[in-house]
Amino acid sequence: MKQQGVVALVLGLALCLTATVSEAVPIGPTVSVGSATVNVGDTFAIAVSITGAVDLTNYQFDLGYDPSLLQANSVTEGPFLATGGGTLFIPGVIDHTSGLISLVSNSLLAFPGVSGSGTLASIEFTALAPGLSPLTLSNPFLNFLDSGFSVSHGSVCVSGATVCGGGGGGGGGGNPVPEPATGVLLSVGLGLLVLMHRRTRVAAGGC
Repeated sequence: MKQQGVVALVLGLALCLTATVSEAVPIGPTVSVGSATVNVGDTFAIAVSITGAVDLTNYQFDLGYDPSLLQANSVTEGPFLATGGGTLFIPGVIDHTSGLISLVSNSLLAFPGVSGSGTLASIEFTALAPGLSPLTLSNPFLNFLDSGFSVSHGSVCVSGATVCGGGGGGGGGGNPVPEPATGVLLSVGLGLLVLMHRRTRVAAGGC
């Protein structure tokens, strides 16, 4: 009877931990910035994308970068929001000194909104010097709200992984830290049961 009580206790603990892990997983859309590995002098595009959008009618964001490594040339509208009809796209303002593209926004001129995944905007850069430039998304809004979604940043490695410490394109700074899997938790519980069973047999004079 005591062993059955221990089994129930261990399984209950595993289920509670599993529920905690499930609650830690972010729910809702994710706005993410792409990453790239390029050479000095290359001109290339970085996408700002969304996954899991639900009834999206408008968005806004700022994007920071290292102006000593990259030059931002232009911001163009991505195809995602326009699948719902006409749009009013504003490419924002590029500050080459501070390395900030601010007030990029887009609004759908019809209803309902757009759901799914796709590219919100595309930003053209030119690589100026070797190094690793973060691409940091700030002040994001979806449907005039600044919450209810997650953000994943990106980066650009200029002149290869050696210059950037072996990291290549990097990026994905907004990804959640992996949590222990349910199987691992159950394995720990079973290990405790085996240990207790052996102690019981030793106490009773068994092998």
